[in-house]
Amino acid sequence: MEGILLFFNLLGGLGVFLLGIKMMSDGLQKAAGNRLRKIISGATGNRFTATFSGVLVTSIIQSSSATTVMVVGFASAGLLTLTQSLGVIFGANIGTTTTAWIISLLGFKVDISLFAMPMIGVGFFSQFVNKWPIIRRVGEAMLGFGLLFLGLSLIKSGIPDIQTSSAVMEWITKFRPDTIWSLLGVIGVGTVLTVLFQSSSAVMAVTLTCAAKGLIDYPTACALVLGENIGTTITANIAAIGAPSAAKRAALGHMMFNILGVIWAVILFRPLLDFVGWIIPGSTEGTSREVLLVSIPYHLAAFHTTFNIINTCVMLIFIKQFEKLIMAIMPLKRSEEDQTDLVYLKAGIAATPELFLEVARREVDRMAGLVETIISKTLHAIKTDSEKLFERSVEDVHAKEKASDVLEYKINDFLKNLTHDQLSRDMIADAMMMFDLTNYLEKMADHGDKIAILLKKARQLKAFEDQDYEKLETIGLKVKKIIKDTRVTILNYNMNKERVMQQALERERELNEMRHAFREDKTSRDFTQQQLSPVAVTLYTDILTSFEKIGDYALNVVETTTGIREKMYKNGDKNFKASVPAKDGGRKH
Repeated sequence: MEGILLFFNLLGGLGVFLLGIKMMSDGLQKAAGNRLRKIISGATGNRFTATFSGVLVTSIIQSSSATTVMVVGFASAGLLTLTQSLGVIFGANIGTTTTAWIISLLGFKVDISLFAMPMIGVGFFSQFVNKWPIIRRVGEAMLGFGLLFLGLSLIKSGIPDIQTSSAVMEWITKFRPDTIWSLLGVIGVGTVLTVLFQSSSAVMAVTLTCAAKGLIDYPTACALVLGENIGTTITANIAAIGAPSAAKRAALGHMMFNILGVIWAVILFRPLLDFVGWIIPGSTEGTSREVLLVSIPYHLAAFHTTFNIINTCVMLIFIKQFEKLIMAIMPLKRSEEDQTDLVYLKAGIAATPELFLEVARREVDRMAGLVETIISKTLHAIKTDSEKLFERSVEDVHAKEKASDVLEYKINDFLKNLTHDQLSRDMIADAMMMFDLTNYLEKMADHGDKIAILLKKARQLKAFEDQDYEKLETIGLKVKKIIKDTRVTILNYNMNKERVMQQALERERELNEMRHAFREDKTSRDFTQQQLSPVAVTLYTDILTSFEKIGDYALNVVETTTGIREKMYKNGDKNFKASVPAKDGGRKH
């Protein structure tokens, strides 16, 4: 009965510790916001800046799992190459060692409750400060930090001392890494525990506590740490399930990096322990308070850091060869892309919502690419004389319009789930902006589909002459160019917003004038030739109007991405009012 009680006490302590890690990581991510994305964007420089980015981000958010899941998402979105992804992952392994140092420096030498409980109190009540969002986010991180150390305290109280647990000690000594096989066995235990708890930090806390209690010796604790390095890779591999090949290769690289590192560490295990002992003074043998509470925790944290630094330095030298090995194991595959499936947004991304709005933008841009393709297909239908090619183009337009409907729903559903995670105010604004963008893009796709339907009807009635089709092609090409220019604003943060908005207004004005001129030309020409057909004029006008409406919504996209739409609305700018679609679906002119 006593053993069961000890087990549940330990389990409860681990639960509090993991909750603290999660809350601290979430709070720090929200407080950092866009800064973390900017740090990761620095990874596009070279392997060394990528590694530094991984170290910095993981040290800030205190979660290598969050960093590696983020890398998987960025690799999926095409934001990071495999080399850059590997660099960030290498750095994340170094950054995660800061957790061991925090626990070693603060967790065993002082009474944790002296600062854990005040941090929990201050952090909790700061959640009620509505005026300054940054206080709430920092408070959430403080609350998590306090819970982390409260959990560590519970773990310490849940693990018995060596003096009162001879039976446990006798069982533990069976796992001492005295031989190569027993060493591999201890590494396996560390791996399994990390996989079960999904947190190398939690297992590291247990390892440090067991070592501080004298239940395991220093070499055994180091062997467990090697196993934890392997076990932590499972998170990224889970996040890569169903993701594109680029993400799967990044996750595979993470696992191979740690496995290869453990292989050389096993071969050089004793020399590696001696090297750490040379760096950090003090003995790791004995059961004195100085050894258990100071020397062993410091040596264990140093072992964790040293192993990852050496492993990273070696892998950075051979990163190109390492990349080729990964590509050989998981080569590129050409497969048909499901246009209705999300390519960049995957389930694992939701674990770090603050960091993945950039990836959501990529998905919105992909939807804009569908709209551009729809216009291209309508142009094919306008130009072709072949009935077969015409029908194929119209069918393609219908299929891509349906795909845009599904994409709109899936993107918005993903964004809706993100907003449930108490995002920062800026992040919520970005998410709301993308709701608007998908709405505009879906309406553009609808009008493209309408054009295809009208063209089919006009072809059946033989309502248009060659001159009519030439002018429709002209305005279609104009619209396609507008969409292409508009797509740039979706992903471009560094644009001159005023100039981009001015250019968009000018393009929209030219499109309006073109529609008006072509409609007048059609009417006057048919009237002069005494061939005026109300049906033909109506079909022609409706097609021109749909092209013009696509331009209207393209302008809405630019207004939204530049933020000028909201600014003009607040200022009551006349140009803004002129660009808002009227209630009947047209524009106010």
